[in-house]
Amino acid sequence: MIFSGFVIFSSIEACSQDTIQPIKKTFLTNRVSSFGFNVGLSKKDVSNDMFFTIVDIKEIKDVSGDFSLSGSWFIADNIAWGAKVSYGFSDKSYTISAKLLDLLIDASTYNSNIVSSSLNIGTGVKNYIPIGNSNRFFVYNETNLTYSYLSSLRRDIYDEGADIKKLIKTTHELSIGLSPGFMYFLKDGFAFEFAFNPIVMYYNRSFIKQDEIKNGSTSDISIDFKLNLFKVYFGFAYFFGL
Repeated sequence: MIFSGFVIFSSIEACSQDTIQPIKKTFLTNRVSSFGFNVGLSKKDVSNDMFFTIVDIKEIKDVSGDFSLSGSWFIADNIAWGAKVSYGFSDKSYTISAKLLDLLIDASTYNSNIVSSSLNIGTGVKNYIPIGNSNRFFVYNETNLTYSYLSSLRRDIYDEGADIKKLIKTTHELSIGLSPGFMYFLKDGFAFEFAFNPIVMYYNRSFIKQDEIKNGSTSDISIDFKLNLFKVYFGFAYFFGL
């Protein structure tokens, strides 16, 4: 049985006007500021499934979510400087069994559980380009700088407890990214937007403790040009000063 779901929720008070009023042609000026809030949750459950008929998936559970607050201030026409803080978490576990596992990990059953959390603080500049004469639809690109603190605990169990391994990992990450997106004003001051991050350059430093005995660290610098169509960010924002 497979069950999956994804919910995105955003709550913010919009203006009290019941009718849409015409928006001034150059309304994204340095008199305007915005505030946004969104929550994302996802859940996946899989049980008694097969992978290419060679691996018996007894159970897969994946629960994750993220919460964010953001604000921006327009420093010039159609150019905004903003800041964002977000928190995310995930809890993933799976249990598999197969005869081939004996050849790979010397066990017939394998269970893994990974619990992780992240705190992200970022700032960036958004450049907006209005599309059409209504001045309600915009395309934009955000250049952002983000610091992230990530922590995770992984526990691997072989043959239902015959061997247990634990890995604790903390990571400090600094990234620079480009985030293009679209924004549409549903009514005066209240806008819907979505974006994705196809290009990210980041540096991270990780500290690892394995089985409470071994300590180590790693560092990495890389550029990611991957476009993940399944990782799209949706949100709502309210613009003040229009």
